[in-house]
Amino acid sequence: MKSVDSATLLLLLLLVVPPVLASTVPCEIDGSTNADVYCESLLRSGSRCVNGFCTNPFYYGGCLQTLHTDWKNKTRVCNSDDPPDAETLGYCHVSAMDYTEVRLAAQNWESHNFGAWILTILLSEILDVPVTLEAGSPSRTVNFYDEFSRNDYQESIFNPPFPELAVSEQVKDCRTVYTTDPSTYQGCYHVLPELWWDSRSRFVVSGMEQVRDLGALGENALFVPQFAAEQDNSLVSWLGLQHDRQKMAETFPTPTNWNDYCQFVSPTQCQEPDETAQRPPQSADEEIMYFHQPSHGRDFTGYFRITEQNNCTRYPHNCTGHVATYPCGWASYVTQQFHHLDIPLQSTGPTPNRGYSYAQLTQLWAAANATRTPVMMLWWSPEPVFEAYVDTAAAFTRVLLPHPTQECLDARIDYRTHCNADLAWNETVGDPAGACDTFPQVLQKGMGTALRDISIGVDIPVAFHNPAYQVVTKYKLSNVQMGKIFEYWLARTTDKWHYDQRDAVCQFVVENLDWLLALVPESYPRVVHERHGDAQKSLSKAALAMAVMAVVLCVGALVLTCLKRATKVMYYLQMEFFGLMCMGMLLVSVAALIQTLDPSNLSCAVYPWLVNLGFLFQLVPLVYRMAKIQRLATSGRKMQRVRLLRKDLLLVVGGFGAFVVAFLLAWSIVDTPREVFQYSLSTVQTEQGETIVDAFDYCGSDSDVWYLVAVLWPALLAVPGCILAVLATQIKEDMNDTKPMAILIYMHFFFLLLWAFIVGSDTFKSEAMKKQSLILSIDTILAAALYVYPKFLDSGENLDAEPLPDVFVHTTVALVDLCGFTAWSSVREPVSVFQFLETIYSQYDKIAARHGVTTIETVAECYVAATGVPQHQPDHAVLMAKFCSDVMKKMPSFIKKQEVTFGPDTADLSIMIGMHSGPVTGGFLKGKGSRFQLFGDVMTTASLLLANSESGKVHMSQETAALLTQAKVGRWVLEREDVVETEEKGEMRTFYLVKGSHLRRLFRHIDTPGIYQDDSSVEEDVLENEELLEMETEQRWIDWNVEIFKSLLKQIVARRAANPRPFFDSSSKENVPTLDVATMPFFEVKEIIELPEFDRRAAMRFRDNETTTELPDNVVEQLKEYITLIAEMYNHSNDFHNFAHASYVVLAVTKYMNRIIAASGVDLGKADNADRFRGSTLEALHDHTYGICSDPLTFFAVAFAAMIHDVDHPGVPNPQFIKENAQIAMFYKERSVVEQKSLDLSWNLLVEDRFQDLLHTICPTISEMSRFRGLVVNSVMATDLQDKDLKLLRNTRWQRAFDGQNGPTAEESSESVNRKATIVIEHLIQAADVAHCSQHWHIYRKWNNRLFKEQYKAYRKGRAEKNPADFWYEGEIDFFDHYIVPLSKKLRDCGVFGPTSDENLNYANSNRGKWEKEGEELVSQMLEEVEAEYDEQDCTLVGKMVEQAKEGASYEMASPPVVEPFATRPEKEEKHAV
Repeated sequence: MKSVDSATLLLLLLLVVPPVLASTVPCEIDGSTNADVYCESLLRSGSRCVNGFCTNPFYYGGCLQTLHTDWKNKTRVCNSDDPPDAETLGYCHVSAMDYTEVRLAAQNWESHNFGAWILTILLSEILDVPVTLEAGSPSRTVNFYDEFSRNDYQESIFNPPFPELAVSEQVKDCRTVYTTDPSTYQGCYHVLPELWWDSRSRFVVSGMEQVRDLGALGENALFVPQFAAEQDNSLVSWLGLQHDRQKMAETFPTPTNWNDYCQFVSPTQCQEPDETAQRPPQSADEEIMYFHQPSHGRDFTGYFRITEQNNCTRYPHNCTGHVATYPCGWASYVTQQFHHLDIPLQSTGPTPNRGYSYAQLTQLWAAANATRTPVMMLWWSPEPVFEAYVDTAAAFTRVLLPHPTQECLDARIDYRTHCNADLAWNETVGDPAGACDTFPQVLQKGMGTALRDISIGVDIPVAFHNPAYQVVTKYKLSNVQMGKIFEYWLARTTDKWHYDQRDAVCQFVVENLDWLLALVPESYPRVVHERHGDAQKSLSKAALAMAVMAVVLCVGALVLTCLKRATKVMYYLQMEFFGLMCMGMLLVSVAALIQTLDPSNLSCAVYPWLVNLGFLFQLVPLVYRMAKIQRLATSGRKMQRVRLLRKDLLLVVGGFGAFVVAFLLAWSIVDTPREVFQYSLSTVQTEQGETIVDAFDYCGSDSDVWYLVAVLWPALLAVPGCILAVLATQIKEDMNDTKPMAILIYMHFFFLLLWAFIVGSDTFKSEAMKKQSLILSIDTILAAALYVYPKFLDSGENLDAEPLPDVFVHTTVALVDLCGFTAWSSVREPVSVFQFLETIYSQYDKIAARHGVTTIETVAECYVAATGVPQHQPDHAVLMAKFCSDVMKKMPSFIKKQEVTFGPDTADLSIMIGMHSGPVTGGFLKGKGSRFQLFGDVMTTASLLLANSESGKVHMSQETAALLTQAKVGRWVLEREDVVETEEKGEMRTFYLVKGSHLRRLFRHIDTPGIYQDDSSVEEDVLENEELLEMETEQRWIDWNVEIFKSLLKQIVARRAANPRPFFDSSSKENVPTLDVATMPFFEVKEIIELPEFDRRAAMRFRDNETTTELPDNVVEQLKEYITLIAEMYNHSNDFHNFAHASYVVLAVTKYMNRIIAASGVDLGKADNADRFRGSTLEALHDHTYGICSDPLTFFAVAFAAMIHDVDHPGVPNPQFIKENAQIAMFYKERSVVEQKSLDLSWNLLVEDRFQDLLHTICPTISEMSRFRGLVVNSVMATDLQDKDLKLLRNTRWQRAFDGQNGPTAEESSESVNRKATIVIEHLIQAADVAHCSQHWHIYRKWNNRLFKEQYKAYRKGRAEKNPADFWYEGEIDFFDHYIVPLSKKLRDCGVFGPTSDENLNYANSNRGKWEKEGEELVSQMLEEVEAEYDEQDCTLVGKMVEQAKEGASYEMASPPVVEPFATRPEKEEKHAV
């Protein structure tokens, strides 16, 4: 067994002697030795003699700088315990990371504080985190870096529930609650480095996270020296200690202190030395010692004796042995354990609970070791005394008690009540269940929630995350490591209780630095490197270059503005407007330049003023000028130059400026912009392994709202500017630079939005400054390049006076006209005509804008355009030629597409152009509603050229042709073969534009390589193209019909929704309404069809629902499929009775019905638009139109009848068809056979299952289906003009309905009203069926020619007895006199059309007159055309027969079409209504 050597004895001596000095190492020596040298020799290099004591060498720089050879250039970080000038003196440094100081708790045992010091060194010297220790009082310190190595830890004690953690949770930074007043001092810390806390403890600690393992085990138990256990091994178990009082009394005698020994044991009262005491005690502290051994020898070795307590002879039932236990406040359960386990041992110490102080306990163990007397003592590990006796005869040997259980732990007494004198004995000994041993504890560490908050809180930037939380989390210290520290400590004898502890910890850290560095989190330690203007150097250089360029351009612009202030351009622009803009651009460019420089407080304060005032001077005049231009445009003076009054301009700018200046003053006073740093964690490390945190400087304020407002107010100001710009660009052309200014506003708005986006979203402020500078510079440069400098390049000559109106010498004017427009518009409503022209003109404008052509005006369908106005264009003729060529290329296909929207014949419209070049005068004629116009001979000549042009051609003058030839594009010009003779100009030599293949193909004689070389192939291509065009045309008609009927169907649904009725579920086939139609349609014709009565509430709801109603997709698809099938059922070989004619009738019906519904004849008084649909007005419309306008189903039925009335028409009238198809004629009783067949085919298709949803949407109930069929039957049968019975029926009903009446009368019966409605509907569709006769002459000629061609072809095929050419002229006159004119008069007299009722009659009379004059000649022309076409077809047919004959095939002539009869339906005898 190892004995205790002299060094260990000396250590034990120092351990058992309590510290008596706050600063323990004096340096007052004789003058022969330097005091500082003495302190360094005694402690460490760096220690100094201050105020008579040696200072802590680690105070000056830190542990690592003192002991580690590679750590000489780095000092520790300063903490709150350091004096203010510590950094100046070089003792420590202030970290740029600005970490919040971490406060660790100090306790009254060494292992805890050693661990706290290790964390202090790691955080303060390696990671730059300031650390202090909380000692519980402002007068105590346990700080590792204390100047005089003070170590007041024996008075520090923090117990559960650790209220100091709750304080830190509340304040976060413990420095904020520090005070030097002991009465108000409040403890605060973030970490408990070593926590003796059983995990089964029920303490609730506020402000602490879940405890974490420290990595060491702790014991708190009863021990005996090893030599005692070897002498009697029963002493290490409670079983060997029970019941035997004699044994316990003799084995464990009572310890005697130095004073008692001298008084009661020593025969000489220690006046003479003996083996135990060399002298009597010399102080009160020595009197209570149980062992004392100074450096020169042992003064008191300790003494154990048998006292009355141990006298079993005298007190056999009460004698006990001795046990040494803890003082008050320490966790001791010996009384409870020994009492209930019947172990006769008792403590007799001097403390109130009869325990011993820490120093006395260490002295007792030393005395037992010195005298080899057994002693039982309560102790713990890890602890330095425990470590000092390891491997010695006096090593601590644990005494085992009963195994602990949770029940036992729960039954233990509260050790904090040991010193309570008021407790009864039973309360002192507690419950017997609590008499058990203690568990070895896994030592833990307690971390306050505040540590997380000050380390990685959400409000802390990532670059400044404090590593303390991660370090403490990872930190572990094993028993072996703590034992090593104790070993280093015990090896030193200089200042055992103060400096030596620090030196031991420092020595351990230096020798185990790798272990310590392993605790350093990734990317730590960190160091801040300031990078002034170093963010994105390439971006900075680019921004600087652009800013310099912008400043130079703006300065140049101001100089040129002054030099050219008397020029024409400056006169029109106005010096005040242009100068303000240039000044604003200069201010913005200077602001952009400042942004590229290294920020300073001055530059940051100036920047907002420059940029805000700059945009004030730029945007306010610009928006104000655009507003003035728009005001002129809305007043009809779009080509007048704007003049801004200086007073008004400065007043507007000053008004806005007042708000801007107020904002800037508030910003500068409340939150002055200044230089601010932004930090970014990089991946770069220094040579010392420190991760660099880049610090970029930028201009900023406490709130970013100021910068957002500074960029948003110009952006918001630009919004109305953009709106005005959009409105202004819709002006075809003007005299005020509208488009360049519009582009300037758009550009400013775009860059302002981009600037706002960067300000609001870019978190890298330093880089954002450079981006903002780049944006401002680019905006300024583009503004100068696109708007400012072009003014100087074409500034014109100086003016001595105000200029006169402009004369444009070099111009080309083109008049673009729509051929056939007058006839086309005559069959349409004015609204449709307006919408069509608006669409066409918008397309012209797009083409004009693409070629730099200026729109002057529009007159009806004529579009006037010019080049060279208002700006000079040297190539004006070329530009206009390109414009005209583009119009001729793109507009025909565009117009064809419009047929889907605007109906049949739209694709037949064509374009012709007249173009002339020369000087014109442009002026603004004053007066109400005046506008800018061009005057001069050029306009007259262009008009003559247009009048003598041809469809699809561009007709130009000799002057324009010469300009094109001079421009080396003479190949675009083709001279007209004939000379144009005009009354105004006489003979004119004119030319055609042939630019592009689309124009060249109009002139077949032009020699164009690769074109027109093979006539046969061309003819084949033409035929194929014609077939393709016919297919495309029919598809457009189908699409148009779909849109028409979809709109009508929506009205039905909307009206039904306004007056809902329960009807069947469309999802059930069984509920689909069916209608018995066993009779022939002819016999279904009714004299009166009942229309719905007026429902005021439903009518008003219908107006609200009409615009929001939508049809289901399946209904729309079925509608499209149905109309497509109807189109296919039409006979495509017919020239007249085909789907085109049906579509044309639908168009006419729609026009007539809309005129009925519009009811312009109703007196609405002074009602405005909001009052037009009031109940009384709607009722008046209902009465005026006999209820037709109130029933969308009626509108739909009539249009439906118009679409189907000629389905599968044979191309011959009823008499001829009856001859050709006797079986069908017999089936229909030879009455209106063609009409009945068309109706049956269409109706049978509609009621098929595939159109179930469509039919249900049209008429969901039997009553509605009956009314719908009745309307369709009456309408289709009305188109048979040859049936005498039907004609007699209609005439009779007309007389009964309108005999002596014109329009509706009051107090009519419902039968009378319905009769009138029925006859009006029949006459309406009759008029629509022959609408070409009462429309424009061009329309009449077109459809009359088609009907003639159809009948002539029937004659040539043997399907007609007479040649129509023999009777056509007289027949048309007779048709006008006996049908068209009377029918037009009836429509006028029925009174439902209002003022437009005379239109049909006027057209009919006009067409009749023209036909009477020109009819005979026209018949000859039609006959010649149709015979030529027929002969060409015969030649083609003969050619095919010959080819087939050569191939051995036969060719049969086509026979007249035979229509299979329908399945015989049950006959039902029913007389006609007549």
